[in-house]
Amino acid sequence: MIKFVFILLLSTSLFAQYNVGEQISPEHQNMRFKVCYGDDADSLSLSDFANGNTVIWINMAASW
Repeated sequence: MIKFVFILLLSTSLFAQYNVGEQISPEHQNMRFKVCYGDDADSLSLSDFANGNTVIWINMAASW
């Protein structure tokens, strides 16, 4: 079981595009994402918040 967890953790870090401290590229900031909850907008991108006065906390969760 421990070998499986180690391999899983190792493989997830191999596919990461960013490391700690790196900035998100303008290309990735301009990607549009569908909003599935709320009435504010149908889609959003990280560049919508690029005024310099915003902190974004990205929390990814699934309940499957």
